[in-house]
Amino acid sequence: MIQALIDHLWQSTLFGVAIGSITLFLRRNSAALRHTLWLLATLKFLVPFSVLYLLGATAGLLAPVESQPSFLGVAFDAATPVVSPALALSVAPAASMHGAPWWPLLCTWCLGTLLVARRWWRGWRAADSLSRAAQPAPGAAADVRITTAHIEPSVARVFHPLVLLPAALPGRLTPAQFAAVLAHEREHIARRDNLTAHLQRLVEALFWFHPLVWFIGLQLREERERACDEAVLARGHDAADYAGGILEVCRHCATAHAPDAVAALAGNLTQRIRHILASTPPLSLGFLKAAALTACTVVVALLPLLAGAVDDIARRRVLLSAHMHVLEDAVIYVRPLPHTAGTEPLLSVGGNEITIRNSSLRELVALAYGVKPHEVTGGGNWLDQPRYDFRAVVAQGLAEPEDFQPEALRGLVNKLLGSRFDLEIHVNQQCQAPCGRDAQAQVHAAR
Repeated sequence: MIQALIDHLWQSTLFGVAIGSITLFLRRNSAALRHTLWLLATLKFLVPFSVLYLLGATAGLLAPVESQPSFLGVAFDAATPVVSPALALSVAPAASMHGAPWWPLLCTWCLGTLLVARRWWRGWRAADSLSRAAQPAPGAAADVRITTAHIEPSVARVFHPLVLLPAALPGRLTPAQFAAVLAHEREHIARRDNLTAHLQRLVEALFWFHPLVWFIGLQLREERERACDEAVLARGHDAADYAGGILEVCRHCATAHAPDAVAALAGNLTQRIRHILASTPPLSLGFLKAAALTACTVVVALLPLLAGAVDDIARRRVLLSAHMHVLEDAVIYVRPLPHTAGTEPLLSVGGNEITIRNSSLRELVALAYGVKPHEVTGGGNWLDQPRYDFRAVVAQGLAEPEDFQPEALRGLVNKLLGSRFDLEIHVNQQCQAPCGRDAQAQVHAAR
């Protein structure tokens, strides 16, 4: 669990850095486009690579864990410390960490999440209370409400949103200024900015300890406001009237003793006013930038897909190697069964032992080598009768026994068949260790 969280955080961080690099090349383009890119960086924290891994597995990207790695697999294995830093940890510490007390970290995370979520909930509840108590604005549309609270103009609710205006504000603005300020709030409704803001707050509540999450939130707020500013000017509102309206809103909030509203409105007020008065429309994306952005999107989408798939292969290989290493010193108990029941063998894995019940030698080899019993040839009928119960006891516990792979039994099965039954295992005409002794029979496992 801890390894998966480390990998998810590191991969999401790389994704966010990649998005930030792309936005640097789009500084002169529309703020709406940059806002969309930062929103993707936020959503990445809610979508772990394991989901993309499942898509890769469905598409057939995964190879069997025991197969020889391809050139692409070798390349990703070399990049494992970057793609999946948790896999760079040695096997022995992973086993010793299995029983480590992680509850202090869990309690700290829960406490931080509760504090951030409480602030989020209080803000939502306050906005909902204001929208319920607000009155329709005279001469305005039905979705514009007037409130006596000392707030800045804002949008409340995700569904059926309302524009909330302080009661004293309309009298301080000229009609042109009022129309521009109201148009700004309507752009927030059209863009569904309240929904994206709540998604960002969800990410902040879950990953409150990650600085990049808060940085992305800041970028989203700035680009969201600038995107609305650009849309207001594009609809033909005068830049001077619009800038004057924003400044008048700030003066109203200051005289109304609402410092929080002023901070929220004037987070980057100087830069906003400069952009508005410059009244320079954003550049169109153009063919080259559109093609480059499309290529980057495809690469950023495919890399997590491939990395998620290869990451799981690497994790399974590390776990397989760890299990095989632990089983090298296992003590094996073999008990012949008095009956000859032909039911399927049952494999069970506990913390310190592995049990295979009601299995013939042929079925034991098939289980360890991942083949069908009829593909195991050689020997004689005594490979099928009698049947046995096998129990392997290890001194140290198996890490992640729920993900135990039968392939880890190969070395154990080879030693058992060689020492107890004088058998050699041959795969594709290659003898599997222990090998080179006088044997009474050879068993071939087709691959």
